[in-house]
Amino acid sequence: MNALIQLRPLPCRTGLLIGLRESIAYLRDPDGFIADRNRQFGPVFGTTLFFRPTAVVGGPDAVQEFTRVERSISESALPAAFTALHTPDGALNQSGNRHRATRQGYSALFNSSNLQSYLPIINHHMNQFTSSIAQRGTTHIALDSKRLCLNLFAEIFAGESLNQQEIEAFISYNDALLSLSKQLPSFRRGQKALGILQECMRSRLDRFRQGKIDGACFKIFSDNLDEDNQPWSSERIATATVLMVWGAYIEVAALMSSCLILCKKNPLVRDRILNEAFENQLGDRDTSGSLSDWDLPYAEGVLRESLRLLPPAGGGFRITSEDISITGYKIPAGTVVTADPRIGNFMPSLFPEPEAFEPQRWIAKQISEDGHQQVSRCPFAGSASRLAKEGWFPGGIGTHGCPGLPLAELSVRIFLVRWMQVIQSWEGSAEYAASIPYTLVPIRIPTDDYQLNVNSFHPLE
Repeated sequence: MNALIQLRPLPCRTGLLIGLRESIAYLRDPDGFIADRNRQFGPVFGTTLFFRPTAVVGGPDAVQEFTRVERSISESALPAAFTALHTPDGALNQSGNRHRATRQGYSALFNSSNLQSYLPIINHHMNQFTSSIAQRGTTHIALDSKRLCLNLFAEIFAGESLNQQEIEAFISYNDALLSLSKQLPSFRRGQKALGILQECMRSRLDRFRQGKIDGACFKIFSDNLDEDNQPWSSERIATATVLMVWGAYIEVAALMSSCLILCKKNPLVRDRILNEAFENQLGDRDTSGSLSDWDLPYAEGVLRESLRLLPPAGGGFRITSEDISITGYKIPAGTVVTADPRIGNFMPSLFPEPEAFEPQRWIAKQISEDGHQQVSRCPFAGSASRLAKEGWFPGGIGTHGCPGLPLAELSVRIFLVRWMQVIQSWEGSAEYAASIPYTLVPIRIPTDDYQLNVNSFHPLE
């Protein structure tokens, strides 16, 4: 404790009603909020968010120290409405033995064997989705991709796609997660939606046990043991399945949208993705291939640059149970601590020319126009490909990092290939020429009315 007294206090803004002003500023523009305070105070700073003192930690040195003291930063600091709607079965609300049992129960969903089994389903949905957009010539990309992903991940995790009532319930549930009070109508709508979805998954679980449908969550969760070494209850299986579909659909839809927004400014990206797919014999849209066929370094670079430049979210919010120190700053017990990836994402020491969209950062080689590999002439090609986890953690870091990132990346690689194969160019409609409207919290994603107009690569029958 004596050593901690010598540490520096966190740099922060002060003044009358600072907590209210900081919270409003964060909700209006979370990325701008983090960037502005990073410029003023550096990669570790203090603020007050949602009526609680908060320490924001970024950059590899500070994040490395964060992971070392993470055991003291375990209790969730999410708003009360979010905590209630996410339920005690949600991993974000858990710590200790219960959290470890949940994470262990999730892990098999994302191993190589199961990812391979998902390939035909993902490929089928992405083919249908991109073909329908090519035929229509337009898409409200966020709205359409959210509906696509709801059905895709419901089929993977829960055996079949959703009906309209279930889709609306997921949307109402997601919208309610940031209710500022449990007394608001939005929270009550979220509670009702959650009840509908839990009952839906309980019914599907019964049909799974009767051998009528499949579902990766039902198959895996039925064999799980809880923190007391007992089988998961039907209620826990059903609720965890709801949360798995929810977590997957909004994150993947956001990444799909971000990739297209950035790629439309870079017309050569399409040719490079197509060449890479051709090299891996993915030209037949009906061929789902193997996991190794979808090892596409350039396409992976595209989606990772999208995650870097248009990050879907910041870090998780958790409370430290004791005084800790990070890079020489004292963080008192009871402070909310968040390791925020957005700070490192724009550090020139990690990402040279950080404002530039450069998929080559992530690959040591690139595909030339004749389809052969050659050493990249990009001055910083491959510079990000070996970053330590503290320098690159788009799904969060530590024990509460997102376990589903491999599935998200696989889904979006397939989407990018199938999109490029049928759509030649795309542009936002004229009304969005000046700026793209976003929903920024809790996930950055274009608003439902944001429209892309597309030109097909060839006429589709």
